[in-house]
Amino acid sequence: MISRREVLQGGVLIASVPLIPTALADPSLYRVLFDQRFAASREFGAHAQWQGHTVRGFNGDITNVWFEELRPKWRQGPAAIAGLTAHGALFCLERLAWDAGMRVRKSEELPSDSHESLYSWVIA
Repeated sequence: MISRREVLQGGVLIASVPLIPTALADPSLYRVLFDQRFAASREFGAHAQWQGHTVRGFNGDITNVWFEELRPKWRQGPAAIAGLTAHGALFCLERLAWDAGMRVRKSEELPSDSHESLYSWVIA
């Protein structure tokens, strides 16, 4: 029997389906990032992992992802990333990507029931 929770989780994933092709279409993405604070973002990360992408979750603060994974990689050269995050993380990553010669290539705001909007994006 399907639980109420499974139905709600499926609804979140269905709501994010239009974003999945936009953000995850490139199989050469270095990382797919998701903010663990938001159900839609967690579902996005799970879908990306299911598609074979290397995913990394974080809890609102992108600092560890930057220092541990992105900065070392981007010092070697550009590496495309995608994600479903709040604006703050996207803003920081956009600025940090400039030094690696990358820009936000796609960005789409999602309708949200929470106080904070989520954005599907690709930096390349």
